[in-house]
Amino acid sequence: MPPFHQLVILFTRHPQVGRCKSRLIPFLGAEGALKVYKSLVSHVLNQLQTFFASEIDTDLIIFFEGGSLQKMQDWTGEKYTYKKQRGENIGDRMADALLFGLKNKQNTILIGSDCPDIDDSLLKEGFQALINNDLVIGPAHDGGYYLIGVSSDINPTLCKKLFEDIQWSTDTVFLKTLALSKTFGLRTRILKKLHDIDTEDDLRHFNHCSHAE
Repeated sequence: MPPFHQLVILFTRHPQVGRCKSRLIPFLGAEGALKVYKSLVSHVLNQLQTFFASEIDTDLIIFFEGGSLQKMQDWTGEKYTYKKQRGENIGDRMADALLFGLKNKQNTILIGSDCPDIDDSLLKEGFQALINNDLVIGPAHDGGYYLIGVSSDINPTLCKKLFEDIQWSTDTVFLKTLALSKTFGLRTRILKKLHDIDTEDDLRHFNHCSHAE
């Protein structure tokens, strides 16, 4: 039995000019887009600290892309556990991360840093949902999802199949994933729909987030 029966995975990347929030670059410039990205990551980490203050049986791992372990530690601190993302595309990488949690018999929730409204109560709701469900999904207004979680009891093969044959970065990602979950007979809980910050319109909708810590 692992020391923690719940796992939060934060998907992120090492900040590099021109490689982060590319759809904001025409509006803010490469440096401005990078600043927004860093602010969002900082904001999410602060939200996670609130969550972990009351959840003693939950672990956090940052799965990162780009850079190195040392660069990630220099940026976000040495107190976190880090792992390199593995896979050819975002679907492969998310599947690999969730399978890591399943290997350790943990209820696992994966989030990114794009949705600033992910907070303590939402994460608690997600883990609560996994007590009686195989899958939990938080849909985003752009057609993707900001959160996906799996129960430790889910068949790993079915978990992996949830990330196959999907056109990533399109407005069909959530609906396709939901259709797959129904095909596989997975008990699925859907959380409230939220906004990611990817475009100029998103940034205006969440103007307060540009001042996140």
